[in-house]
Amino acid sequence: MSTHDLSHYDPAVNEVHKALELAKSSGATPELIKTIESALELTKLREDFAHNTTSKESQTLKEILAETYRHDWESVHQQGKSTWHLSPVMMSGPLEGQFLKTIASIQKPKRILDIGLFTGYSALSMAEALPADGEVVSIEIDEYLKPLVTDLLKSSPHGKKVQILVGKALDVLKNLAADGERFDLIFMDADKDEYIDYFKYAFEGGLLNPGGTLLVDNAFLFGSGYIPSSEVSSTKAFANAVSSDASLHSVLVPIRDGVLIIRRLSDVEGGI
Repeated sequence: MSTHDLSHYDPAVNEVHKALELAKSSGATPELIKTIESALELTKLREDFAHNTTSKESQTLKEILAETYRHDWESVHQQGKSTWHLSPVMMSGPLEGQFLKTIASIQKPKRILDIGLFTGYSALSMAEALPADGEVVSIEIDEYLKPLVTDLLKSSPHGKKVQILVGKALDVLKNLAADGERFDLIFMDADKDEYIDYFKYAFEGGLLNPGGTLLVDNAFLFGSGYIPSSEVSSTKAFANAVSSDASLHSVLVPIRDGVLIIRRLSDVEGGI
């Protein structure tokens, strides 16, 4: 599967695919079928255009991308080597990776906290924008991934900037906060049900430095954030928590599955 296959995470595209199959099976006019096919092609062309217009990733990032798709994750899990069912869809990919690198280059952080390592694609993307003495602290719950990612990062001169901490995110965050650790940029991409807790550690727990930025991946979460439902999903609950905080400024960027950028309002509003 392509890293920018919209059908995986955009429910609207999935619905159009269903409409196309329904049109074909119900004897719809050729004009209608062609129109639906054109709509799907346009979504693909738009996504391809975004990727083709974006700067290309480094050689090591290409290698991480390839290994992530090549790796037999199902076999690894069946053999008991990994705790979780890991999958390439958990990787940020080239477009989002370059977005993260750009944000890091604008923020000019010395320290970045990466909550959710997986195969290290996002961690290295951000590390590439750091100064020589910069650091990305990456939290990963699955012990299997640490040696794998450590090996993948060896071919990059920026790999040495990535420090991997294995453990449950909330436990690690609690320890980091207790130790007075501070970060200029935080990227959240772990357990979505714990997003509110990560968010609280960033702001209330003091992990995010003044002037810092919090980036939140999967802000759409395959549509669960906005699809009408009688139940409030963890994605909606998190979005409500952010939007109801008058001390914060946020903007949701519709890249891939959505990236929410959160900053303190005092760092965004200009003087008068």
